[in-house]
Amino acid sequence: MPGRVYLCYEVGSFPVNLIPPHIRWDEKKEPMYTRHEECVMMRRQVKKSKGFDIDFTQFRSVFNYRPVDLDDLDYEGYSLATETTMELLKRLSQNSLKNYNSELFTEYDFLKVVKANTYMCTGPGRMYFITFEVRDPYDNLLKLFQTRVRHDYDVTDDYILCRPKPYQKVKCVGSSKTHK
Repeated sequence: MPGRVYLCYEVGSFPVNLIPPHIRWDEKKEPMYTRHEECVMMRRQVKKSKGFDIDFTQFRSVFNYRPVDLDDLDYEGYSLATETTMELLKRLSQNSLKNYNSELFTEYDFLKVVKANTYMCTGPGRMYFITFEVRDPYDNLLKLFQTRVRHDYDVTDDYILCRPKPYQKVKCVGSSKTHK
């Protein structure tokens, strides 16, 4: 299960440099939910999507769950290695898919990271909820996968979950047709 949701900074009480650009933090934007309403909304989204699909544009407050900026060169300094944020997420996704393919005797091909969310874990490290795209060699369809990985600052990676994204539409490679 995903970690507990809690409020880090209420609207108007946080340093602006901490706000990822994905989060709607402008105090004047509508609709204006109360702190309690935002907490309830965040908890529902985390519970429903298991941490993978959160619409951060709905919130003015900042929670422990945050979107990962895929273009960031060094995600808030959380990776001690010389890899960029995208390189870290790509490595975690590829290793997770490699484990999945090995355990289930499949041959999905990793294509790209689509998005990711994260929160600080108890003790050192971060929990990543990564959505990535694969190609299924059996039917040549593009599919989304999700992986949840605990990354302990280049010490160890715990691959907790890797699965096809539930209830997704898939697209044929080189085609505009969409299948359910």
